[in-house]
Amino acid sequence: MALRLQITGSMGEPKTSRPFEERFLDGYDRHELRNEVRKVKPSRLSGMRRKYATWALGGALAIGGMGIPLKVGQMLKNTQTPASQRLPDGESEKATTRQIAGDLSSAQRIASEVAGGVSSAVQDVAATVAPTNMAEKVAEAPVKLALMTDDVKKAFFNAEIPFGSLIYSEAKKNNLPPELVAAVAHTESKFVPTARSHAGAVGLMQLVPRTGKWMGARNLNDPAQNVQAGAKYLRYLTDRFGGNTQKAIAAYNAGEGNVRRFGGVPPFRETRNYVSRVQDYQRDLGARLESHVATLGE
Repeated sequence: MALRLQITGSMGEPKTSRPFEERFLDGYDRHELRNEVRKVKPSRLSGMRRKYATWALGGALAIGGMGIPLKVGQMLKNTQTPASQRLPDGESEKATTRQIAGDLSSAQRIASEVAGGVSSAVQDVAATVAPTNMAEKVAEAPVKLALMTDDVKKAFFNAEIPFGSLIYSEAKKNNLPPELVAAVAHTESKFVPTARSHAGAVGLMQLVPRTGKWMGARNLNDPAQNVQAGAKYLRYLTDRFGGNTQKAIAAYNAGEGNVRRFGGVPPFRETRNYVSRVQDYQRDLGARLESHVATLGE
């Protein structure tokens, strides 16, 4: 047996830092030393049990199960054996070893059940909504939402705006906001299909016969032809001014030439008031529509 010796200044009796070695040098024989070692072993194995129990607790927390921590708590509780129930040295060591094996087996079984439950839940979700179907549903959601919103808007126009269904459909055909077409019709004629101006403008959209004919209308007294031609003309003006809605509205009232001449809304009181009324009605109608859609969504 190798001994770590400390030599004093007077070369006296060698001493060690290990208690059992000191005892051996002091006259302990191997039998007594063996007995001392046996007395220490149960505490070491008890520490091992706590070590394995800690590992099992860590595994339980990682998996997220609830069964393992309860089991580990019982294991830790069982490690504190009352003195009156302790077995002899040899039997205690064997019992401790068997207990550790049993506890580890139980922890492994519980962890497997928890993991199996999580895996089963994931599989059930995957079976319910396959990845391909999920991707398709996500891709279809905006389209379905847009269609639903269009249906709501169409129903709103049909119920709240005179000739609303006609105005809505013609606006959509010409890629125009239905609120804009309705605002022009309201400002021009107050939705009166037989309205006629001193300048000869006719119908809901107040088109002169020359412009109506140019846009394909044969009878401007027919609300359908009138709105159809008016929406086409508004689309034409919007394109001519690069999508500038304000200039398109001004040109609808004062003519395309005047808007180009002044580089924007002409300084005519009538035209400025006209543009303001159209934009105000369009904004108010849009707010009503948004409120209606929000109410249906509650």
